[in-house]
Amino acid sequence: MSTTILTKAPADVLDYDFDFSRWMPSGDRITNATASLTGTGAIVTDVEWSDLVARIWMSGGANDEAGTLAILITTHAGRTKEVTASVRIREDA
Repeated sequence: MSTTILTKAPADVLDYDFDFSRWMPSGDRITNATASLTGTGAIVTDVEWSDLVARIWMSGGANDEAGTLAILITTHAGRTKEVTASVRIREDA
């Protein structure tokens, strides 16, 4: 179940950082990150990552839509971790 709620306006093009440092064992690092967005017309436009943070860029969507963003990372040591966030599209965001 997702506890993170991201709110954006339909015209916004925004980036959101997901910090994996609390989960990541010392010495390991992110080597790949992907993201998918379901339930809304908004789209993931880019995914970037550093050693401990995945940055997800999103755009679009229509007012009053809601969806789920899933972020999956892979680490140098072969670990995988998926987190989700709720996405709400609001004109007044």
